[in-house]
Amino acid sequence: MGTMGKGFILWLLGVPAFTGLPAYGADLELQVLDKNCFIEIFEDDNFDVDDPHVVLQGPKEYATLKNVAGKDWSNDIESVILGSNATVRAYEDKDFKGTEIAFASGQRVPNLGKLDMANDIESLKIACGK
Repeated sequence: MGTMGKGFILWLLGVPAFTGLPAYGADLELQVLDKNCFIEIFEDDNFDVDDPHVVLQGPKEYATLKNVAGKDWSNDIESVILGSNATVRAYEDKDFKGTEIAFASGQRVPNLGKLDMANDIESLKIACGK
């Protein structure tokens, strides 16, 4: 492929091919992933990895859990594990309404039934930092 072909491909990718500028710009938003800011939710109690479970990275808000990682998690969470830099507020109803429960950084809850929240969470907010 000639020089013109490479420039054309770079142009299609949005890379400034001939400007001499670096491929990043001031408007590029750089997000650092905090690997300790997460909640892992489990469909079963006692963190059963043989049944559906997923890690949700924060910070993020889920007004509904209807389609999270390709599954409807509404009213389907029985145990949770939080990362060491995450706090989570979970709600009984969608749109952050109804009974609220707060989880602390690093908390592991093997049975939400003991907190009267098994299969009863429809929305949640994940915050990073203590």
